[in-house]
Amino acid sequence: MVSVSPSLSLASLLLLAGPCLLAVIFQAAQLVMLWALPRQRITQPKVYPPVSILKPMAGFDDDLVENLNTHLAVDYPAEVEVLLGVRNADDSAYPVALQFAMAHPDRVRVLLQEGEPGLNPKVNQLITLTRHARHQLLVVTDSNVRVPRHWLRELVAALHEPGIALSSNAFSGVGETTLGSAFDNMTLSSFCASALATGQVAFKMTQIVGKSMALTKTVLAQIGGWEEVKDLLAEDQRLGRRLRRLGYHGRVCPTYVQNVQRAQPLAHFWNRHSRWAMLRFRVLPAVWLEPLLNPLPWALVAVALSPMALVAWAAVAGVVLSSMLYTDLASRITRGYGFALKWLLLVPLRDLMVTGTWFAGMTQRTVTWRGNRLAVGKETTLTRL
Repeated sequence: MVSVSPSLSLASLLLLAGPCLLAVIFQAAQLVMLWALPRQRITQPKVYPPVSILKPMAGFDDDLVENLNTHLAVDYPAEVEVLLGVRNADDSAYPVALQFAMAHPDRVRVLLQEGEPGLNPKVNQLITLTRHARHQLLVVTDSNVRVPRHWLRELVAALHEPGIALSSNAFSGVGETTLGSAFDNMTLSSFCASALATGQVAFKMTQIVGKSMALTKTVLAQIGGWEEVKDLLAEDQRLGRRLRRLGYHGRVCPTYVQNVQRAQPLAHFWNRHSRWAMLRFRVLPAVWLEPLLNPLPWALVAVALSPMALVAWAAVAGVVLSSMLYTDLASRITRGYGFALKWLLLVPLRDLMVTGTWFAGMTQRTVTWRGNRLAVGKETTLTRL
C-alpha cells in the first residue's frame, strides 16, 4: 500500500470532495427535472389528422405482441394505421408481424424492406415504410416500446405548438428479470431520462429521440428525408441539426414511454452504453464533463489516496446511498414503481460499469449492429468492414 503524507491526503480529499458534492447536487436537480416534465401541459388541437405509425422490427423483442397491442389501444379521434417493417422474410419478427396483421387487417400492414439504400438498418426500413404510408403525419416507434393510451394525442398535439416541427418522448426501462436488464433499465430510467427531461424543462433544447417521435412528410422532405441519414449511426442527431438550420424546433412531450427489457445479458448493457458513449464522443463536446456526474469513482479515488481516512470512507458510503436513492426515485417518477432491493444493492457496480462504458466509448471505433460489423467515423458516419 502506498503511503500518503497527511497534507497530501487532506489536499486530495478536498480536491475530490468537489466532484462528489457536485454529482450529488446534480442528481437532486435531475429528480426535480424528471418530476417537472410530466407536469408540463400541451394544448390540444381542435382537429387531429390521421396518422401512420411506422415500426421497424428486427428479431423477437421482449413482449413484442403486447407492445404492438398498446399502439392499437391508443385513444385517438382520427384514423391510425400501423406499418410493421421487416428486413426480409427470414427475420424472426416476420411471422409475428404477419400474424398480428392478420388479426387486425383493417389497421395493420406488413412491409418487407425494399433494397438496401444505406448502412443504418433502421433507416433502411423507414425509407420503405414512409414510401408506403398513406398519411401525411408520421409517427416512429421502436418495436420494444410500449405506450399509454394518451400517448398519440399528446405527441400530435405538440406539433401544433409554434415553431415545433418534431415531437418525441423520453423513456424509461421496464420488465427486468436479469442483471443485464436491471442495469439497463436503471440507467434508462435515471441517467437517460433525466438528461432528456433537463434539456426540455430547463433549456427548451431541440432533442430527437428515435424511440418515439412524430413529424410530417413535408418536414421530413425539407430536412433531406431519411436518405440524408442512411449512413449515420446517430441519425436522430443529424435530423435535429437540419431541423434547427431551417428554424424549426423539437419538443420532448410530458409522457414517458416504456422500453421493455426482461432477460438481456450483462453484455447487452455494456455494449449498448459503450456504443452510446461512442456516439456522444463524436457529436457532443460536453461528453468530457460526464465523469463529474458520477460520484462513486471520485470517492473511491479518495479512499485509494487516503485509505485510513474515515471521511473518505464516509464519502463512499454517502455517494452509494445517494445513487441508490436517486435511481429508485427516478424510476418511480418515470415508470411508476421502483426497483427490487436485490437490484438496488448492486447500483455501485452499475455506476462503475457506466464509468467503464464512458472510457470504452472514448476509444471504440467499430460497432456490431443487427449482424453487421461497421466502422464508425466522424459524426458517426458508417462504413462497412
